[in-house]
Amino acid sequence: MRPFLTPKWILSHVFVATMVIVMTGLGFWQLNRLDERKDLNEVVRAAIEADPVPIEEMLDTNSPDHRAVLVRGTYDPTGSVLIANRTYETQAGYWLVTPMRLVDGRSMMVSRGWVPRTWVAGNDTREIATPTGEIEVLGRIHASVGGGRVGSTTDAGLVEMTRLDLPQVEEFLGLALEDSWVQLVEQAPPLAELPVPVPPPGLDEGPHLSYAFQWFFFSTATVIAYALILRKRSREVAVEAVE
Repeated sequence: MRPFLTPKWILSHVFVATMVIVMTGLGFWQLNRLDERKDLNEVVRAAIEADPVPIEEMLDTNSPDHRAVLVRGTYDPTGSVLIANRTYETQAGYWLVTPMRLVDGRSMMVSRGWVPRTWVAGNDTREIATPTGEIEVLGRIHASVGGGRVGSTTDAGLVEMTRLDLPQVEEFLGLALEDSWVQLVEQAPPLAELPVPVPPPGLDEGPHLSYAFQWFFFSTATVIAYALILRKRSREVAVEAVE
């Protein structure tokens, strides 16, 4: 053992031990993230599958994202905006978001669905009409998303925004809005071909389990490889001693 107690070998032992500890810790961290993902999925699933309630019951409460709600009111198409960089079945596009004046007089933003980039660029002849009169929407409620910025006006004549940041939308439109928005699922009267309702988020468990296995594999492989190096060096030392 004495050849392995030199400063060089001691540094090597410390380095390898540190790497093994770090990789093992990363493996357990990924398992913790997997548990968190499972818990979040259960919360989202319960919110989506819950019986819808009138939006008025949720606006003044700390409602979870994705909670099913019923919204009644009238659209204001003059305030529609586009939320950029949204995909649907791998196609690039936008969310079309329109203010709705609720029956009690309050206003909130409703994401009516996805539209393709070709429509925004004027290369898609399908028309998107905003229905008039009272509309009933079945949707999922969401909190505002921070960090949004107002961009330029698109070929469709609508302003592009990076995220559905309600304070930014409120300032841009000059309209008092509720601090939640709704992702449309169904509408009466029904939607035309566009926009396409945005499906609920996928509730998969992500890559955390495979990442955890990878870190544990790297950790185990490092221990085995280092043990083989020490064994080989021990044999070399024994041969040198004999000679």
